[in-house]
Amino acid sequence: MRFILLFIALISILNANNDVDLENDLLQSLDEVSEIATKTKLNIDDTPSFVTVLHSQKLQKLGVTNVFEALGLVPGVQLSRELSGVPIVAFRGMLQKGEVKLMIDGVTINNAYRGSIYYYFRFPIELIQRIEVIRGSNSVIYGSGAISGVINIITKNSQKNIPNTLFVSTGSNDNNLGGFLYSSNLSGVKFSIDSYYNKDNKMLEGPNATRSKNDRHLKDYSIGVNISDEHFGFLGRIKRSEMGNAYGIFGVNDTSKELYNNENNSYLAEFSYKNSIGYDTKLSFLLGYNRYEQNIGVKHPLLNNIDSQYKEESYYSEINLISNYFENHTLLVGAKLESINAIQAKWTAPIPFVADQDSSRKALSLYLNDIYSITQSVDMTAGVRYDNYSDFGDSFSPSLGFVYRMSNSLRLKTLYSHAYRAPSWIELTSNSTLRAEKADSIEAGVIYKKSSVHNVRVNLFVSEVKGMITKPSTQYIQNSDAKFYGSELEYTYQANNQIEVNLFASYINATDEDGADLANVANVLGTSSLTYSLDNGLSFGSLLKYVSSSKREATDTRGNIKSSLIFDQTVSYVYDSLSANLIIKDLFNRGTYYALPLKYNTSNPTDFYDGGRTIMLKLAWNF
Repeated sequence: MRFILLFIALISILNANNDVDLENDLLQSLDEVSEIATKTKLNIDDTPSFVTVLHSQKLQKLGVTNVFEALGLVPGVQLSRELSGVPIVAFRGMLQKGEVKLMIDGVTINNAYRGSIYYYFRFPIELIQRIEVIRGSNSVIYGSGAISGVINIITKNSQKNIPNTLFVSTGSNDNNLGGFLYSSNLSGVKFSIDSYYNKDNKMLEGPNATRSKNDRHLKDYSIGVNISDEHFGFLGRIKRSEMGNAYGIFGVNDTSKELYNNENNSYLAEFSYKNSIGYDTKLSFLLGYNRYEQNIGVKHPLLNNIDSQYKEESYYSEINLISNYFENHTLLVGAKLESINAIQAKWTAPIPFVADQDSSRKALSLYLNDIYSITQSVDMTAGVRYDNYSDFGDSFSPSLGFVYRMSNSLRLKTLYSHAYRAPSWIELTSNSTLRAEKADSIEAGVIYKKSSVHNVRVNLFVSEVKGMITKPSTQYIQNSDAKFYGSELEYTYQANNQIEVNLFASYINATDEDGADLANVANVLGTSSLTYSLDNGLSFGSLLKYVSSSKREATDTRGNIKSSLIFDQTVSYVYDSLSANLIIKDLFNRGTYYALPLKYNTSNPTDFYDGGRTIMLKLAWNF
């Protein structure tokens, strides 16, 4: 209640007679341009890939606070959590780690250790310009891991003409956030820096009879730098995330912030050079460094406490040529060389849970992609990629797609793609015979736009993943296949610059090679939102999220995992350069349940409860 009273008091102090420019929201939805699908600037409806673009300005009006929450608005994406509290994003029913490629400003985050990306999910929306998402595979452009989806977080730090910003927020569970963005331009050289710190003291109610409290605290912060001129650029970022282990990695409740936690550190730096070299051709060259560290303290049911320390570093160089020299062709030619090495890997336990201390990998990638305008109405996109890995072998990834513009308002598109995922080091340490997972996908869709009022995108997809890597007991194995098919819908109604209605819905069917439903995959996902803005700077954002029930493991007879229906309400106010948001998540206090495996919960077989109503007050100042 104190947050609501503070928000009302803030609005009453500010003068409401300001004019707010709402036209940007309207224009953003008309001709959305992105480079994520082909590395060439295209309207997202003119690429055969199925792309969703999420804008920070719109997300904030709906009370979205970070990357994890934003991805829940993408069709086909299911949000979940592991037993340890680690957040998961599953594209089109694919729950395995490493199936999604995550980048920040084009720099890949996935590590060789596990393919992990979750430690970037709390990155705050205040520092993000937009999030571009490919639903489906794109190994031709992005290589390993781009089996089910690709995510690129584009920060404000990397953009031109972005206002300086200070922001703070406070809310339930002692959730406090503060950060800033500062940018300047001197003699054609742009310099910008951003930073934030987020702390949360959330505790979860235990599933056992004593209802013990389990620790899922969070300490998350980052600092990023971007320097660029017309041709040269440098970006660097330090990121650290520490979280409590919730119900424990091995199902032993985490109740100590001092002994048990999961700490992830990431350091990245990239130098870039871009220039035109004549013949209607552009050259870009990248040289980069990545370092990843993880430290875990966890309680084991038999071995008592276990500590883990892991570190890896990688160096890479990449060159791209984009040419329009040949008539009606946009040709991309690229090559990448990467070297990755583990520099520390140990557990204080006799069982090798982590990668080998001497793990190393050298990868060479060559790729080619061509967009050919067959006629003014028909484009064909064809690509091929070859990757060679020193530790497991090579991979060959082709793709072929078509876009048919039947009229100014109607498009048809279809895409075939082959994708792969290189086995992670923890998987190869367990079983050195593992090879890459491989996926073949076919997608088809229709896009209908009626001026700015109605915007409809509908697509169908079917994917088959062969050689899936699973861990049924103590060792990773590769003896199963899986099939995924379904449909996705995006609908936007925007009659004017004050009212916007969005509806995203998905149907997903995920089965193993015997036709049995895969566990923990929800068949139906849906979100609907309404944003209503007034001329005096006040706006209201309502968000309804639905996740259907899902099956459990075949040996678990407890029935389906519960469905969830969550309603969020946000009230925003903008006056000149100041803005305030009052966010009430899960207004009706329904909560969310995630699967707690039966083997960890025999005394009281219930799932763990996460969520419940929370309130947050956010303030920002652009200067």
